[in-house]
Amino acid sequence: MRRFKQGALSKGAVAGALIAAALFAACANVNPLGPLTGETVGEQAQEIEPMLAEAGFETLNATTPEQKLQLKTLPPLKLGYYRDNNGAANYWMADPDYCNCLMHGDEAAYQRYEDNKLEHEVAQRDREEMQARQQQQMMMMPPPGFGPGFGSGFGPGFGSGFGFSGGSFGFSF
Repeated sequence: MRRFKQGALSKGAVAGALIAAALFAACANVNPLGPLTGETVGEQAQEIEPMLAEAGFETLNATTPEQKLQLKTLPPLKLGYYRDNNGAANYWMADPDYCNCLMHGDEAAYQRYEDNKLEHEVAQRDREEMQARQQQQMMMMPPPGFGPGFGSGFGPGFGSGFGFSGGSFGFSF
């Protein structure tokens, strides 16, 4: 995941983003970020944060004790938004546990994230369907060595002749 170097963003920018997210958390639209059931918080973060970064969300690390405290007041791993003074939507996700950061993006980054998430879900569903078909085919196949077929074999035996047995052709001498 792309991370900004310490000091790459001013402390004011990080503090401003944290304050804006905290102020708007109560009145913002907050939605879960996807299929998060059955996963630990760390696993959820490892799945979501790279997708957000790929879509163009910036990682704003909480570096001061005040920023860390503010970050812990936000709903973790929930996507929220607020409108800035110009009316533009700004999206954020707080992660006080895994990366100790706030992911922040604009409308275009959010749309890219939604497109990527949909592609990921479709690909996952396709993989699951293919695995189900393969398992079904495996269950329909007879065990190895059984079923129709033609074969011949030679081995020790008494007498002479040939015969058919179990779908195979054998000789004995």
